[in-house]
Amino acid sequence: MSPAMAPLPLAGTRVLVVGTGKLGVTTAAHARAAGAEVTLSGRSGPRLAAATLSLPEVTPVVADPEDPDQAVELLERLQPLDHVAVLAGGATTSRAYGIATTPPAEAQRSFARFWLSYHLLRAAPGRVRPGGSVTLLSGSSSRRPSDGRGFWGSLHGAIEALGRNAAFELAPLRVNTVSPGGIGVSPMNRQLLGHPGQPADVASMVVSLMAIPAVTGTLVDVDGGEFLGGFE
Repeated sequence: MSPAMAPLPLAGTRVLVVGTGKLGVTTAAHARAAGAEVTLSGRSGPRLAAATLSLPEVTPVVADPEDPDQAVELLERLQPLDHVAVLAGGATTSRAYGIATTPPAEAQRSFARFWLSYHLLRAAPGRVRPGGSVTLLSGSSSRRPSDGRGFWGSLHGAIEALGRNAAFELAPLRVNTVSPGGIGVSPMNRQLLGHPGQPADVASMVVSLMAIPAVTGTLVDVDGGEFLGGFE
């Protein structure tokens, strides 16, 4: 079969993308282009509507899976699912992300990213088909300690540990984690490559993890080498 005749990698699958930021919207577009039937979910109706204006073939669903009951209801509504990508960002409003400098209320609010991932994983068995996948989002700070980034490193490390344990406990459901670095960072003082990371880079990796049935329990860096620590 020639490359031009090869089937789309996600043809005939049902994909849920959670998160209406750039990573979520771009991943929804990539999954649709790969042949999937795609639902994009977020907790803000207006933001979700704006996000799907450019994605007419993607179905929007308002939900807040940071609430465990809503996580179950969301997956119940959409089952059977083949793949879930948890790509909500949940950025803080403070410029200080250190353990001692991040305000406690802000730290608790931002750690909702962990609980979002946890509640969706907990709801996935029986609603995401065996051999299907859940992909989580962490970040390079989990393995690159540096001054002023201790909170993010702790959050991302917790999500990565969650993904490894879930891959073991929930098999044959597949669970993987993607770790991006700075997206569109300029000047390029954080990565080893001259390519500033883009949402499309992360989206391409998420779709690849969905499409390859032999991959689980994996942490994939899409950060231009940022986790190696060659930046100030």
